[in-house]
Amino acid sequence: MKKSMLTLLCATVAAGALCVAEEKGKINRDYWTGKTGNLGVIKSSAKTQLKPTGSDTLTSFEAVDWKTGKKTSNFADSYSQRIYGYLIPDVSGEYVFYIAADDQAELAVSPDADPKNAKKIAKLGKWTFPRKYDKYPEQKSTPVKLEAGKKYYIEAVMFEGGGGDNLSVAWVVPDSKDNKPVIIPGKNLSTIDKKK
Repeated sequence: MKKSMLTLLCATVAAGALCVAEEKGKINRDYWTGKTGNLGVIKSSAKTQLKPTGSDTLTSFEAVDWKTGKKTSNFADSYSQRIYGYLIPDVSGEYVFYIAADDQAELAVSPDADPKNAKKIAKLGKWTFPRKYDKYPEQKSTPVKLEAGKKYYIEAVMFEGGGGDNLSVAWVVPDSKDNKPVIIPGKNLSTIDKKK
């Protein structure tokens, strides 16, 4: 890991100093294979810290096959995943977020860096094709005001039943010329230390 990619943050806590390593240009992902049910499974797994089958990082806000590194299209059945970390916008203004997934998914953003403050802003109850952001109105958030350089916690959770699978989060940045959603790039993302 290059030193330039690593940011060391120290926060004072009651027991002393807590130092956390974050990696810019990437976002965390946890996945649980062989899980049946619905989004409730992944949401409770994340909250109770049920150990995931595996974890990795992504270089944009789009799921890839964790074995091949290629864009996910039909990796497995009955599995869940959570992509989460920090979002750091380049410019201040109102952003509109979109989520596409197969099958069910939810997207939450916090008004700050604290995951406890995250609120659901978009969701899917049924599947979409990869990067298909206009199948259902609830895939699109209302405008979210963000400040340039400020760190915001962001999280997408997804449950796959059977058949194809995908998960991506896109946004339309303020003053976009074509107003088309684009996948959130790594340059606007940072991992969050799981031990934090």
